[in-house]
Amino acid sequence: MPQQYQRILVGVDGSRSSRRAVDKAIAVAARNQAQLVIVTVMSGGRYVGLGTTEVGFGYVDQQVMDESRQKFNELVEHYRQRAEDAGVTDVVTSVYYGHAKVDLAKTLPREYQINLIMVGATGANVVERMMLGSTASYIVANAACDVLVVRTDNHNRAAKLKPAASGPRK
Repeated sequence: MPQQYQRILVGVDGSRSSRRAVDKAIAVAARNQAQLVIVTVMSGGRYVGLGTTEVGFGYVDQQVMDESRQKFNELVEHYRQRAEDAGVTDVVTSVYYGHAKVDLAKTLPREYQINLIMVGATGANVVERMMLGSTASYIVANAACDVLVVRTDNHNRAAKLKPAASGPRK
């Protein structure tokens, strides 16, 4: 009997790679008649130094955090509607405060009894990946269930790479 997943977690952040991951997660959930948990994890560290409310070693602007939370709520609700339109009948969405790597690899899979995590290959910029490491890499190394790192669209076409800047070679 082929592997069937009952509960699928997909992490989203608004990046192109997370859009690809949610598209594939919707397709897998529909095929498996699985519950789909669509989550974004907000990290307070992104907002430190932006405002006037003291939090630990920095300052956080509550209005900026609230606006970000609202945008993420709209994002996950948009994905919920797409999943339901595709025939997924059990969709859970959440905007979660925490640490994306740990929460996507450990906390949320435990909380929702997830047996497949799907994430985009990368959502961070180059500097963030060099300093923090890839969220996807951390999840692959630390999750207790299967992990699918999405690199292609639903037609298995690879992401188009931006052309290198052209100019005279020396």
